[in-house]
Amino acid sequence: MDEDRLDKIIQYALLVAGQEDEDTDRELGPIHLIKYTYLADIEHARYSNGQSYTDVPWLFHKFGPWSYEVFERIDISLSEVNAERRRVSHPKYEDDFIRWRLVDNQLLADLEAVLPLHISASIKHAVHRFGSDTPSLLNYVYLTQPMLKAQPGELLDLREVESVKLKAEPADEYSKPILSTRQKKQQSKTIENLRVKIKRKLAEKRKERKLIPPDPPPKYDEVFQQGLEWLDSVAGEPPKEERFVVRFSDDIWKSRARYDPEIP
Repeated sequence: MDEDRLDKIIQYALLVAGQEDEDTDRELGPIHLIKYTYLADIEHARYSNGQSYTDVPWLFHKFGPWSYEVFERIDISLSEVNAERRRVSHPKYEDDFIRWRLVDNQLLADLEAVLPLHISASIKHAVHRFGSDTPSLLNYVYLTQPMLKAQPGELLDLREVESVKLKAEPADEYSKPILSTRQKKQQSKTIENLRVKIKRKLAEKRKERKLIPPDPPPKYDEVFQQGLEWLDSVAGEPPKEERFVVRFSDDIWKSRARYDPEIP
């Protein structure tokens, strides 16, 4: 495990959260920091043939991808940069939970300068998308490729992440003609004419879709209610409510249906 890299990712994720507009999203708990670290490793694996950035061993745990090493490192990492630590009590939970906050524009810029661009960009995107929304974040990491190829208790294999295939730019991208001022004006005029036509077509379609109220209007009277009751009686007795226990074989975790979109 590369502790220096791990510290930088943990700190950077919290610093990015500190830039969010919503106050609730500026605080992150251990569960969020662990998942954002996992997503950083996932993104690095795309560009490095399945190699981890932090060398953290990730495990398929009941909360999704989990690492005890990352969990243990959070307090150390964030205390080093004087992050604010807050203990929160909630009547729904037996134990208190921890929230961290950190706003430091200079440190954010410093870490952004040393982290690989694909990692800093992926953390920014993930933190801005999920913030402290735990259910959405958990659902997202549960559907990552290493999770879909493993079963509970197994180590996750980042080599399952689909690699990024860099495409070469077409040769003609560098030989585009330079437009004159007159040509640019003509191009802008053509685009504007197309925009006007599209707006007109959309307006016409909206008019076509306008619903016409029925004449005479329907009556929701006693006869209507009697008709509903008659339809219910024709349908027969509703099924009885019962409880069942469904058991699945452990083989289901390795089923192609978990990760192959071609299987319905």
